[in-house]
Amino acid sequence: MFLKFCCRNVRETNFLTIIFIVVLSFESCISRDKRSCGEVFVQRSQNKSGFHRDLVTNVEWDILSSVGDHSNLLDCQLLLIEELPSGIFIDVDQIKNAVEFGGPEVLSTETINVELLAHHASSHKIFVFPKIAFDSRLGTINANITIPIHLRYHPAAEGTKFVSVSLSSPTIVGRCNGINSPAKQCGTTPFKAPCDATQLFSCDWIPLNSVSKDQSQSNMPLVLRVPVGQIEHTWLIIALTVLSTMAGCGLILWNSLAIT
Repeated sequence: MFLKFCCRNVRETNFLTIIFIVVLSFESCISRDKRSCGEVFVQRSQNKSGFHRDLVTNVEWDILSSVGDHSNLLDCQLLLIEELPSGIFIDVDQIKNAVEFGGPEVLSTETINVELLAHHASSHKIFVFPKIAFDSRLGTINANITIPIHLRYHPAAEGTKFVSVSLSSPTIVGRCNGINSPAKQCGTTPFKAPCDATQLFSCDWIPLNSVSKDQSQSNMPLVLRVPVGQIEHTWLIIALTVLSTMAGCGLILWNSLAIT
């Protein structure tokens, strides 16, 4: 009797152990698939100073470890959706001219007034379609994106020479035409967005989670410091402006009298 009881307990323990191992393995596979499909490494930086800068974004998407199909990778695309604050704008014509030199295609669904001051402008969304490259050694899809951005003039401030403008991390989505149901494989819900910069059609994109290689900077906004005028200099500027105007008028009057 005791032997039967022991054997039954051993069998039940072994059965539970097997179930536990299977569940852990299944969860591990799901986590690996979601991580491989649904995450991209992103690095952001800015070049130049003043009111005209370059926004540099490097994206690395490791989708190959999940789909395992190298034959259709030329049909893969990345899309960055940038939400530009009121203090930043892009010149669409400038970006279009840079496409033939390797720059990304950019779609703006709104008309951008490049003359507005920061406190009169509003935020706007742009869709960035970068050129991608395949790293067969690492099995990743990479994009190195440089976009010229411009900072708007801000109102004069008191006690400071600069104000800060924060640029949030972009929403990044991806898709591969040659892969059947990529969003289902990655365990995510498809995201509708324009297929390309022509905006003729909408496509299903895979929402991707941006991860910084430096975990301390993950999803942190990029902060740009903008030079501004100082309120305490108001009277000095007014005085200099009036004196310059009077000097110019006097010079014109002097020349007119000399000619006559």
